[in-house]
Amino acid sequence: MKTTYLIYKQVDGVQQLVVATQEEWDAIMKGNRGLPIEQRRCFMKDCFTDGDELDCMFIEMTAAEYRKWNSKNTVHQRIRKTGALHLHLSLDAGIADTDVESLHECIPSDFDLERLAMDTVLMGELKQALKAWKPWAEELLELYLAGAKRSCTNSLCKKYRLSDRAVQKRKAAFEKFVLDFLKK
Repeated sequence: MKTTYLIYKQVDGVQQLVVATQEEWDAIMKGNRGLPIEQRRCFMKDCFTDGDELDCMFIEMTAAEYRKWNSKNTVHQRIRKTGALHLHLSLDAGIADTDVESLHECIPSDFDLERLAMDTVLMGELKQALKAWKPWAEELLELYLAGAKRSCTNSLCKKYRLSDRAVQKRKAAFEKFVLDFLKK
């Protein structure tokens, strides 16, 4: 493993990052120990592979840059550690030594896509049948589906200029039509 230390130094009157010796690094670390956090020199650590060898770099940065880097790095490390505790499997993966082709077949679910598709088709057919039966029947279906079975009577009376009794008869005919349709 190769370790490199980059520290800020004055070079020709300009502060620059330069490679430090092990002795300079040790002196900086010794000096940091007794100082409060606000006065310490801050470093980020970055490790990467170079061929077969692991290289680590310690790079000096300002306290503000360090706080920002440390926040992101802490989150990244927590995610990495938590991820190591879990195994991620593809639902398309097969299970060895079984007749199961994929994990989709093994996971129980309350969601039934086939039933949803069939219900959607059935609802479309019902709407078409209602539209062909009476012009107001599809509107009544929408009101029933919205939960306004009881509260729609007054608005239908006003809209179609009918009596309460006439609307009640239409509702009864509608309900009978729907039940007969669903029995087919």
